[in-house]
Amino acid sequence: MIQLKNVAKTFRGKNEVQALTGINLTIPPGQIYGIIGQSGAGKSTLLHCINLLERPDSGEVWVGGIPMTSLGPQELRGARRKMGMVFQHFNLLSSRTVFGNIAFPLELNGTPKKKVRERVHELAELVGLTDKLQAYPHQLSGGQKQRVGIARALATQPQVLLCDEPTSALDPETTGSVLRLLQAINERLGLTIVLVTHELPVIQAICHAVAVLDGGTVQEAGPVVEVFTHPQSEAAQRLLQGFLTVSFSPPQLSPEGSLIRLTFLQEKANQPIISRMVRQHGVEVNILFGRIDQMQGSPFGMLLVELRGSPEEKAAALNYLQVNGVEVEVLSS
Repeated sequence: MIQLKNVAKTFRGKNEVQALTGINLTIPPGQIYGIIGQSGAGKSTLLHCINLLERPDSGEVWVGGIPMTSLGPQELRGARRKMGMVFQHFNLLSSRTVFGNIAFPLELNGTPKKKVRERVHELAELVGLTDKLQAYPHQLSGGQKQRVGIARALATQPQVLLCDEPTSALDPETTGSVLRLLQAINERLGLTIVLVTHELPVIQAICHAVAVLDGGTVQEAGPVVEVFTHPQSEAAQRLLQGFLTVSFSPPQLSPEGSLIRLTFLQEKANQPIISRMVRQHGVEVNILFGRIDQMQGSPFGMLLVELRGSPEEKAAALNYLQVNGVEVEVLSS
């Protein structure tokens, strides 16, 4: 488990910047945890405070039961070996081959050469680069470079993987392959992954939970489905504006019509609930907008409909939907 308790960080200089204020965050073990916010929100600073690349001015950081902010230099070096880091711009050593880049942290730790070879080949297979071990970074695509970075971060068998905008320099197709790799690593190795990004689709694709940062504070945190479908903070609502919803100017409704937003989660998105409701309650449904998406591998659906019928019929129909696990929001009646 990772815990940040009342963490604050200020960068002092010509222009003082309060990067983080009163950060309280708990990241459960084994999750892929997203940290999202606009540029300058404090995302990368928060990430760097976890492994103390940036030391907080105040507050506590705990990783796996270890009080990181209380460790001396030697203890801190040992604790950091349990945390790998993946960077936005790869940070590979241009003079070293793929083998040499993956091997580098093992060599720094004094790992015997035989063990280094075994571990490098194991990781190259994991990230799909067994045929690139003798290539140099300039001979690789962006996605291949990031795979090398991921393999290098895993070399010392960390318990936590910190990812700082790992896909922002990649095209959409390559982004998808890197995200699938991170998801496979999380499932196969049980690693806790903390992923900083400004890209909502990245959070949607692989994160179990998310914290929304704005102005150096956590505005909202929780399961991705909950935060994305019911954002409580202004910052989350601003980020999500138009992402899973739609800006919509409704048509002139009929006298007996109501404008309803329906949200279907998981298996409910694949069931004929609307048609059953129409048959059972005699209402009419005019579908104005709809989409089905995926969130953490589970289907998510949203419909904007005009529901027509008598007040009694509409009330019974909406009750039917709620009883069957559909979230209902009446936008106008």
